[in-house]
Amino acid sequence: MARDLYSILELPSKSSLTEVKKAYKRLARKYHPDLNPGDKSAEDRFKEISEAYAVLSDPEKKKKYDTRGYVEDFAPPKGGRGVRFEGFNFDDMGGGANFSDIFESLFQGAHREERPETGSDIVIPVTLTLAEAFTGKKVKLTVPHRVACSSCGGAGRTASEKKSACRKCGGSGKEGMSKGPFQFARPCRHCGGSGREPGEPCPACGGSGRKEAVDRIEVTIPPGVDTGSKVRARGKGEAGKFGGPSGSLFIETHVTRDPIYEREGPNLKIRIPVTFAEAGLGSKIEIPTMTGKTLLKIPPNTKSGQLFRLRGKGMPSLIGGSPGDLLVEVYISVPDIIDERSKELLREFERLNPENPRGKMGL
Repeated sequence: MARDLYSILELPSKSSLTEVKKAYKRLARKYHPDLNPGDKSAEDRFKEISEAYAVLSDPEKKKKYDTRGYVEDFAPPKGGRGVRFEGFNFDDMGGGANFSDIFESLFQGAHREERPETGSDIVIPVTLTLAEAFTGKKVKLTVPHRVACSSCGGAGRTASEKKSACRKCGGSGKEGMSKGPFQFARPCRHCGGSGREPGEPCPACGGSGRKEAVDRIEVTIPPGVDTGSKVRARGKGEAGKFGGPSGSLFIETHVTRDPIYEREGPNLKIRIPVTFAEAGLGSKIEIPTMTGKTLLKIPPNTKSGQLFRLRGKGMPSLIGGSPGDLLVEVYISVPDIIDERSKELLREFERLNPENPRGKMGL
């Protein structure tokens, strides 16, 4: 080449490799023969651009050219053939379908390498009562899923042939192809680039490496779960593809509403009625808990709606911490008063203990 290679690419001398690639993309898009059919000058210009790019896109050759002004071991490719465009993205060039057709032909019909892939997870919902969530429970489940094929070990292909070198590429995993002035090395279409003989599809699983199965398993749900909690059983999900590890089985718990207790995170809450005398005079009352009955001390002058806390009487902790509390809300239960003697006693009580509760509210 007598001309300056940088001037061919319309660049100043010693431009960077990034600038060389950008200039080449721009000029190749402009002068490519597919975009200028029948234009001999465009074809010659494209060949010239390609030859300059072949030198300046190679770091070693570019270094020599920048130092000496020539590269002694470079022979311009005839007709533009033999030029390689490594690191070149034709999608950036646009210019219609001709460029995309080049890359479609690279991989069309290629056998994809069967790489091991982890199997999918499975989620199964399980409904529990609050008592079962408190104590924990063992549940038996029927799990339909895919397991690794026993005939091929999940590989999907006959195991003996996978160890031998691919008969098409000799074990390199690559094959060459030409497209116009371009030459490429693409993954071998027979082995998918693995370099190994893929063998025949397993007759037992049809090449998928997996077979349908139904497992019956027992899973222990720990104490303290709540709605939305998930218990994981590793390796009980879908089998992986081509010998990959199996996914996990997740048991998602749904705790039903309890008629007595209201759950607030780790705590439980219960409403207990007390008589007027118990609230006014004080008393000890028996209340239920998740582990049995216990006594709660009601101090004198207890008001309706007052809360009492029993520490450690709530739900167990899933992470091994302290259990929650039981919150007891008391409310005064007013009996039906039907006899005159009781009514008279209440009027006497009101005279002896005058109080205007609405007055405290400014009403």
